[in-house]
Order: sequence, then structure tokens, then C-alpha cells
Amino acid sequence: MNVSNSSNATSAPIEQYQVWQKVFISLFLTVLTVGTVIGNSLVCIAVGIVRRLQSPSNLLIVSLAVSDLLVALLVMPYAAAYEVESYWILGRMMCDAWTSLDVLLCSASILNLCCISIDRYLVITRPFDYALKRTPTRMGLMILAVWLISAIVSIPPVFGWKTEPPEGHCIITQDIGYQFYATIFAFYLPLGVMIFIYYRIYTVSSRIAKREKRSQPQLNNIEIPLQEPSAANGSGGGSKSSKKSKSGHVSNREGKAIVTLGVIMGGFTACWLPFFILALIDPLCRQCIPKGAISFFQWLGYANSFLNPIIYARFNTEFRQPFKEILLCRCRGINSRLRNLANH
Repeated sequence: MNVSNSSNATSAPIEQYQVWQKVFISLFLTVLTVGTVIGNSLVCIAVGIVRRLQSPSNLLIVSLAVSDLLVALLVMPYAAAYEVESYWILGRMMCDAWTSLDVLLCSASILNLCCISIDRYLVITRPFDYALKRTPTRMGLMILAVWLISAIVSIPPVFGWKTEPPEGHCIITQDIGYQFYATIFAFYLPLGVMIFIYYRIYTVSSRIAKREKRSQPQLNNIEIPLQEPSAANGSGGGSKSSKKSKSGHVSNREGKAIVTLGVIMGGFTACWLPFFILALIDPLCRQCIPKGAISFFQWLGYANSFLNPIIYARFNTEFRQPFKEILLCRCRGINSRLRNLANH
């Protein structure tokens, strides 16, 4: 969501940067935007062509990647031009469209993360019951809910719940009521849900790990095969794994997913929390925020869309190797090569 770069802006925009600063900022923001496009495109392509990644839960990851990809394509280029030039030249109609897309796509990215955390929580706490319900249809309904809620958050200014920005500027409405409405439903409420759910995931996982550690001497090296929820679902990409375990065990695959989710949530909070704090302060006290702070934290929030694919590549081996193969343009026969690598 975009907040004014300068709360004290007058009707005549003043350029903030010298020429060399404009060049540096343009290059940096271009690299950030292009990197975001490439990274999130890799996620979409990988899930599209790699059979083992085509599980219902990864539909949520694709939805997240699509929202981040659209942020890079439809929001970041205009935000970069506005930042460098310090004024808006595309007219009021384009301004309204851009700010609405900003709110819609950033909200969708955040709510997709919230749904991913809920999905992982149910996998850990109800592994077998949830496996039967974890169908593509249900995941599709969750994704539909994400985008509908995002639209409900973003659409009110289109119907008049807004204040007009100063001439030459394009900002999301500074109406206090809308700012509270949008920030609560687009950020603070999903953040609270994610923190609670990840805390529950951590406590449940820790409890299971301690129980297994105490029970290992009594297992006498008996291996009990467990089926991944995705395999039980017949969703493709799932496989059977053998572990010294009891029912309800957290598999290595799901354990890695938990770590990945934790890192993603940490990055998300670090990137977006400062901006949404300022988003509430700015309408109430426009003299309280240093010049340039809003711009910096706005782009820090956009950078979260750049970070998510990097986190998958670093912490999730299921995505790492497909990313390498796609970047090397070795998409033909990718499934057989990945299968051979997994067997070794």
C-alpha cells in the first residue's frame, strides 16, 4: 500500500534527487523489479513442469508467487518512476488504478502467506484427517477467498472512500477510517493469525519430537512407513517415507516446509511491519515521520516479493534443484533427472 512520500507536499512537486542519485536509484529499483519477476516466474514454471511439486499445498505457493509477480509487473515500475521523478505524470485515472492494484496485490501476497501457514498447521496437527480434505478444490477455494478479501480491502476508494491527493502526487487515500480498515484487514489481522499459528506449529512439532526421542529406545529399529499427506491425496509429487516413528510424525519433508515457512514469515514481518506502523501514524501525525522514511519502508515491503523465491531456493531442496535446471534451460526431461538425483 502506498503512503505519501512527503506528507507536507504542496501542489508544486519538488524534485528530491540530483541526477546521479536518480541514476543510482533507477538502477537499484530496476534490478529489484527484474529480480522479483525472474524469481516468482521460476516458482510458477517449476510447479507447472515438475510433477513432484504439483501438490495441492503448492497451489497456495503458486498463488503467492503470482501475487508477487504482479506486484513486480504492475506496481513496482510505476512506484519506481514516481520515486525517481518525485511527481506523478500519468493522470488521476491511472493513479486510482495504480493505488488500487497496489493495495490489492500486496494484500493478496500477505493473505496467501496467512493461508500457507494455516495449511501447514493443519498438516502437522491433523495429518491424516486433513490429507483427505487437502484437495485441489479446497485449495482453490482458499485461493479464491484470498483474492476476494484482497479486492474487498482495495475497492472502497474506487467508490468514494478517499481524500484527493495534492496536485502532481499519487498516494493512497489518507482518510483515517480507511487507513485503519485497510491496514487491519490487509496486515495486522493476518499477521496475528500467522504468529499464533506458527507458535502452535512450533509447540506441536517440539512436543512430537520430544515424544519420539523418548520412544526411540523401545522401537528396536522397527521402521514404520508413513505416507505423505500429498501422496495419500493422490495429488502427484508425494512419496512414501520410512521413519522410526509413531502416527502423527512430522516427516522430513514437512519439517523442512516448517523451517521454510518460519523464514518466510520472519522476512515478511521484517519487510512489512515498519511500513504498516507508519501507515497508521502518517494520517494522525504528518509531522512525525522523517522525509523519505515512507519511501524507504514502502520499497522494503515490495522487497518481500523479491525475497520469497530466494527463501524457497535456499531452504527448500524441492525447489532448489528445479530452479537450477530451469535457469540452465534444461526443462526437457527435467522430471527423470530430478528423480535420478533423488534416488542418489
